[in-house]
Amino acid sequence: MLPETPHPIRLYSPDEAAPTPCELATRELLRPALNRGGGRDLEPLSRGWFEEIEHKRYARAGEWLPRVLEFSRHRDETLLMAGPGLGSDALQYTRHETRVTMAVTTGDSADAIRRNFELRGLEPKFVTVDRVSRLPFDRGCFDLAYLNTLHTPALDLATTVDELYRVLKPGGKLFALIPAWYDVDRWQKWLLPFRQLYRSSHDPLTGPKQTAREVRRLCQPFEKVTLLHRHLRRSELPHVWRLFPLSWLERLAGRILAVRATKPISPQRATALPAAA
Repeated sequence: MLPETPHPIRLYSPDEAAPTPCELATRELLRPALNRGGGRDLEPLSRGWFEEIEHKRYARAGEWLPRVLEFSRHRDETLLMAGPGLGSDALQYTRHETRVTMAVTTGDSADAIRRNFELRGLEPKFVTVDRVSRLPFDRGCFDLAYLNTLHTPALDLATTVDELYRVLKPGGKLFALIPAWYDVDRWQKWLLPFRQLYRSSHDPLTGPKQTAREVRRLCQPFEKVTLLHRHLRRSELPHVWRLFPLSWLERLAGRILAVRATKPISPQRATALPAAA
């Protein structure tokens, strides 16, 4: 079990209070804050604590992450990561010999990420930025870019995507995790409006939600844009809906829009792209 400590541990220094280890764990696990799993009592920020979070992140509801984010397919390539969380995904890329640089802001838990890496005998590479929409890198210096907006309510998504496009090499790939507007809560409000009176929902994501149409518009300069609805727990569904295969429902009402997009090799191809529908 991932216990909540009585006092928060300060992991970074923004104006607001730092999240507790329990809050960091629930964000990394993409689960509702009131969800408490069973298991061992582990010391927060210990190696066992990080390893348990890593194991649970990619199990069951999160088993799609390694495949969609292509952890094992980019050996010797450079990756810029924005929104690294506790660094679990960065560790997966690093283990497969991708050269990862994390752009961290005051809202990121840089101390926790550093500890997570050092406990595995690895040295993280950080670059501190005021905001992800203004990066201190030259044009076209990364093979890959990773963007996680699941817990970044103040992010300007349009300028951030434009900036990541700028720093990508021609033919480079963008991976993004964005809260989906048409998620399981949205469908339940429409189809079961009275359910909210006797059962409240607990959304594990705090970032601004986007529709697939909006994301395609933001990714218009890219080509080969793929959007996938992912991440849904059976416990979040009404009992009648649980009769259907979870994989079907996930593609309709998953909480996360997983995005993969490629920067055109030729600049002329980017300007010739048709407007998003």
